[in-house]
Amino acid sequence: MLVSACAWRLVPHDLVPWDAAYRWFRAWSADGTWDRVHYALRDRLRVADGRDPQPSAAVLDAQSVKTHEGGAARGYDAGKRVAGRKRHLLVDTLGLLLAVAVTTASLQDRPGGRALLTAARPRYPRLALV
Repeated sequence: MLVSACAWRLVPHDLVPWDAAYRWFRAWSADGTWDRVHYALRDRLRVADGRDPQPSAAVLDAQSVKTHEGGAARGYDAGKRVAGRKRHLLVDTLGLLLAVAVTTASLQDRPGGRALLTAARPRYPRLALV
């Protein structure tokens, strides 16, 4: 992992063949299995902490990060002087991930945050920003 960031072709040979692991990963990503696992684990952590599984408060933030890959998804954040992409994150008060969006770095925080909140609102109707 330190050398390759865990490329599919470098999966250890004592595990399932890399192409089978990749096929399962793609299938589970497409049918929403990873999302359901994430939601279930987050809900369990919230309950274990004595909280309601559905968060009622959240924090929204964005961070510009440098990227070296070209393409349409890359932009320039003049305020931070960063060429790359921007991560918009919505987390609950425990810091557990609720929603994420990756945009070009040139997109301002307000429209990026608004789009993220609009997408997250159906899943979290009681949500208020802190």
